[in-house]
Amino acid sequence: LFRGCRRGPSSGPARAVAPLAAAPPARAGDEPLLRGIFEIGKRSCDVVLSARRLRWSPILPESPTGGTGVALQAQEEIIEMKDVFSVKLKRRRFAGQQKGGTLLGITIFKCLHKEENKLTDCAIHLNNLSEDHCQSWFRHLKEILNGFQNRPKSLKVFVNPSSHKREATNIYYEKVAPLFKLADIKTDVTVTEYEGHALLVLKECELQAFDGVVCVGGDGSVSEVAHGLLLRAQIDAGKDTEYVSKPVRAPIPLGVIPAGENERYCYILLVICS
Repeated sequence: LFRGCRRGPSSGPARAVAPLAAAPPARAGDEPLLRGIFEIGKRSCDVVLSARRLRWSPILPESPTGGTGVALQAQEEIIEMKDVFSVKLKRRRFAGQQKGGTLLGITIFKCLHKEENKLTDCAIHLNNLSEDHCQSWFRHLKEILNGFQNRPKSLKVFVNPSSHKREATNIYYEKVAPLFKLADIKTDVTVTEYEGHALLVLKECELQAFDGVVCVGGDGSVSEVAHGLLLRAQIDAGKDTEYVSKPVRAPIPLGVIPAGENERYCYILLVICS
């Protein structure tokens, strides 16, 4: 789903401003939407935004101080926009201040492949003190992210507090919920209290209000939520739930966040998906 920053080809000799590397003929979505200067990693960079990617290269002098006159090569960095899950305006605020503050720039949040089937999030800071400049870039970045139609906007979440030595609740609220908030995903959370709780909720809730269901727990929790989704689909389709020869597919997808002792279902799902 997400990939890390990758390095593109080097540009030619730098003059006043190092140009971006020559690129092949633009495909759909590669046409530049915005171009501007931001400080990234304490270096001034020439930044270009298209619908498909964000790319930048450092603005370098023709030669370093005291150098031999050999031109420096600007190394281009690239982020695929499909790998970005959030963008926020970056502000400096006083302790306790909830709104406003001094604008510092834009922060882009993306995920990197940590190892097989594991992701980690990272933040890239584009620093610029101009309010108008940052607001324009922020609007364009948000429009691109909002254009990804397959991304969920609202999720129904089930957390089994008894899973994995009773750590599932902390896993969700400390690691998962902050990422959902960053991505502007609304959540309706049910912390299950007894066996069959999730099944009962799924039989009665308004599933059309959600883009997906997320289960935080072990194999037992996953099995119950999957059962509930399939059972609800048969009921809504008017099927006999005692015997279904041709079951109807669940109307929305199920996401699994492993938080159990034995995670055979989770392992099978991840291996199949990969």
